[in-house]
Amino acid sequence: MEVQAIYRKTLQTVCLLLAIWLSFPYLAFAADDTVDRISVQIISSDATQVPPVRIAKRMSASVNTIGENLLIGHKVAEVADKKNSYEKLVREVFDRILVGYSVTQVVIIPGESTHIKVEVSPWGEVVHDVSLDIDYGSLSPEVIGLIKQDMGNIEEQINSVLLGLPIDAVDWAGGVAKSVIRELLAAQLPEFRSNLEVIPGSRTIVKLALLPQGITIQEVQISLRSSSIPNILLLQAKPAISELTNGLIGLPTGFVERHRDYFTAKLHDAMIQQPVTKRYGLTVLPAIQTGSTTEVNVNVETAKYNVSLEGYLDFGRDQDSTSAKLHVGKYTSSNDEAFVEVDFVPSTVSWRFIPGWGHRLSSATTIGLKYVINDQQEIYWVNQDLGENWMLRLERKPQAGNSNELGVRYKIHEFLSAEYIFADHENWLRLVGHL
Repeated sequence: MEVQAIYRKTLQTVCLLLAIWLSFPYLAFAADDTVDRISVQIISSDATQVPPVRIAKRMSASVNTIGENLLIGHKVAEVADKKNSYEKLVREVFDRILVGYSVTQVVIIPGESTHIKVEVSPWGEVVHDVSLDIDYGSLSPEVIGLIKQDMGNIEEQINSVLLGLPIDAVDWAGGVAKSVIRELLAAQLPEFRSNLEVIPGSRTIVKLALLPQGITIQEVQISLRSSSIPNILLLQAKPAISELTNGLIGLPTGFVERHRDYFTAKLHDAMIQQPVTKRYGLTVLPAIQTGSTTEVNVNVETAKYNVSLEGYLDFGRDQDSTSAKLHVGKYTSSNDEAFVEVDFVPSTVSWRFIPGWGHRLSSATTIGLKYVINDQQEIYWVNQDLGENWMLRLERKPQAGNSNELGVRYKIHEFLSAEYIFADHENWLRLVGHL
């Protein structure tokens, strides 16, 4: 019995001490403990009207600032002793700066890391719907589709800021929405900047205007080239390519570079749909060089035939200064071509017929043999590509005393080249028209 009495008395003493500790929490803190950190929790008095996550973070930051100014450095015991006063002060200060919400309760839990729990309640009507209106200017539908892909879930992110927000709070929350949009554009659409307007209401309207920044495309130059069919045949495809490339004007060059694969694929698809491409079984290789003046080069070739028509105008040559040459070839394999060339000289109204053969050693080097029927002469020849627009041509006539002719040609555009020719006894400049 004595043991039970002692046990009962001890239990009563422990319960009394626990009750005293719970009633006076400041007694549990050491006398020299101070508040070093503040943590904040924002809750809603109505579970169906919880503040949007980003808005709650903004509120938490404001309350954290208030708490740091009021409590950091103070004794924990002091905060616990004056807990009600501090709670009232935090509530009054935050309630004055918070628009759209009322602060219904503030609870401070003292400690070295003091926790502040704030309960808020929205005023009046809240935002039930958000409409995003984007002004893309004069951009083409294809480009608008690309931009929408880049922006991704922008509507969801704006909704996460504004949906459920009191209408009166939309004005200051619009700054958060603008930050969200600018962060997203900087990461996913860096070639554009935005102008943003938020119109509050039960159905809040967000107006977003996209403006290009940096170097923009002012002009597009198109070049349709082929070394296997006359360039004049490609003219019928140029309007369709021009219509497509006009959509590049006004775009930032960085945007076009980032989506280079998309735009080159569109050029390729447009070109292979052209009648001339289908008729001759042409392969298409488009390329885009961006800049204020953007160059679009479309090279089209055929693996079956090699047909060209050139006109020559020579400067510094004594005779036959104008002439023309038709080349008609058929590829007998991937590297071999049998051809016939026909030369016409208007000054003497003379024709030369030259059958021949060519073999491609590499993508840049071709060698061959041809025979001039009129003169009964053999000609050995080598063509060497030196770059996108440069070519070296060498011809040797063993039956004419091993006479040589070396030409260095530069292609100005798809219809005109300039060639300087070095012969055994004279040199001259030749303009070459590619028909």
